[in-house]
Amino acid sequence: MFVPVPVNLRDGREFHSIPVVNGLLVVVNVLIFSLGWHPSVGPGSGFLSILTYAFGHANLCHLVGNMLALLVFGTPVNRRLGNGWYLLAYLGSAMALGLFAWLFVSGSLMGASGAIFSVIAIAMLLLPSAILDVWYFALFPVTLLSGVVAPPKHWVFWFIRWDHFSLRVWWGLFLVPFLEIWGLYWNGWNWTNLGHLFGLLCGVAVVLVLPTEITLRRRSRSRFARA
Repeated sequence: MFVPVPVNLRDGREFHSIPVVNGLLVVVNVLIFSLGWHPSVGPGSGFLSILTYAFGHANLCHLVGNMLALLVFGTPVNRRLGNGWYLLAYLGSAMALGLFAWLFVSGSLMGASGAIFSVIAIAMLLLPSAILDVWYFALFPVTLLSGVVAPPKHWVFWFIRWDHFSLRVWWGLFLVPFLEIWGLYWNGWNWTNLGHLFGLLCGVAVVLVLPTEITLRRRSRSRFARA
């Protein structure tokens, strides 16, 4: 068992845009959950469900995990794209996945993770040198692998371990698809991992259609040393 938790994305770029949209998205998601609404999309749901499902969450853990990822990745991406383009990218990705689910998925889907994985893909492509700080929790036998890479200071860490590490976000271009495909192999065919992969593809598509003055914007001034 290995549970990574991203906690911060350090980009070091100076953008004057305030990430208003990302903050509002978090507020709306939390508000809808607090009101006890759990919109989903699937066979028999209304056409508007292709968007509203992205603001529904099954439980508190589902909500907290998605909102943490949205804050970590969405804030720098919102600054990078500006509020208008970020809103179009987020809602467009959510609706693309929602429409697919409405037409082809046999069950019901809910949650913001598809749109969030689109945001993650945009971050990996447009902010590749940004540094991602990650905390993790691991149990045996995964701890054996981490022990080989970084020998533990106490014997108990061979069986249970928690620590943190940092890496360039472009590594996610390999790690994130690998973990999602591994999830399909380990858990069997499921729409959760497929939805995440679909979200990544949506993020790639967003970058391809963005104006070049956004995608080719150069780094201004770094706030941190190269790792």
